[in-house]
Amino acid sequence: MKSPVIENILRKIRAGSKRRATGFVIGNTSGVFKQGRLYPIPIRETGTLIYGGVIVRDVATAGAVARMIDGKTDYVFVDAEKKIETMYHGKNDVGNIERMVRGVILKSKIITYKGNDLTKDAIDFLLGQLIVDIGGTTVAVIGCGNLGAKIALKLVERGAHVRAYRRDKGKLRKIVTGLNQIKSEHTLSSIWAARSIADACKGASAVIATADSQGIIKHDHLKFMNIARPPILIDAGKGCFSDDVVRSDAYAIYRADVSIAQKHIFSALLETKLHYGRSIGRRVLEDGNVGLVSLGLLGKKGEVIVDDIDSPRRIIGVADGRGKLMKNVGSQKKVVEKIRRMFNAS
Repeated sequence: MKSPVIENILRKIRAGSKRRATGFVIGNTSGVFKQGRLYPIPIRETGTLIYGGVIVRDVATAGAVARMIDGKTDYVFVDAEKKIETMYHGKNDVGNIERMVRGVILKSKIITYKGNDLTKDAIDFLLGQLIVDIGGTTVAVIGCGNLGAKIALKLVERGAHVRAYRRDKGKLRKIVTGLNQIKSEHTLSSIWAARSIADACKGASAVIATADSQGIIKHDHLKFMNIARPPILIDAGKGCFSDDVVRSDAYAIYRADVSIAQKHIFSALLETKLHYGRSIGRRVLEDGNVGLVSLGLLGKKGEVIVDDIDSPRRIIGVADGRGKLMKNVGSQKKVVEKIRRMFNAS
């Protein structure tokens, strides 16, 4: 089976690789597709990685794409979140594209990620730039489902007062109660269950829309916002604000650029896979007096933590046996210097 869309993405990735690692993304969504079974995402690049990919609507499509791209890129990034619409579930699946892709991919290496977490981080990054000090401000979250709940928790941890709204009041109360239990007991701000969209917007400096309904936030709702500063509107649900709001010169509606967060998180995922693909463990040098342990393992007291136990290039420090570094290495100072000389490590 061939697909012009898939072939075009692979061609662009190969042409732009320039000795970097290559990746293909297979993501899924909770949205309803107006047409087709997939749509492409843009080609994106970092200093170490170039990738493209598609968002699919169902498990069968994910499997078909995986068969077409296996071995064509170094890595396959697959969305591990289970959020495919029930209407797109097959007879023998429950919307789990990760399981299907793992059963198909034999040549490329698989790396998983969570799509909604990328969006949550992108919104947090954006709001952190738009509001210099979020602590103490009020933020409305309209659509408190999976994504909205993650954003609400992120914001309350920053010290924001969050007013959350969703149509199902019973679920909203349970979510808000749970989030307030999860947040640190030292966090003074809280998440509140709003009675309506207007109630959620009351006194808010920013409104973040994550609902799956079109045009539900109207100008009449926003007039209750805090007007001490220009109102900040962020549409993460794609079309949550009504036409009168979109057309108005009184508002700038932001779209969180997920690609910024995605590129860096994918690079971090790749680096993590490469790190744990190297020799991870512990090693005692020939004289028996010097123990090395890999970065990423809990070191025993006195072990020297290094980036690579076979060929150390960087010394992290000396383990205290409790998951931290010794502040005063004392007698271990000579051991550290010996390792530096032996391996020319820094």
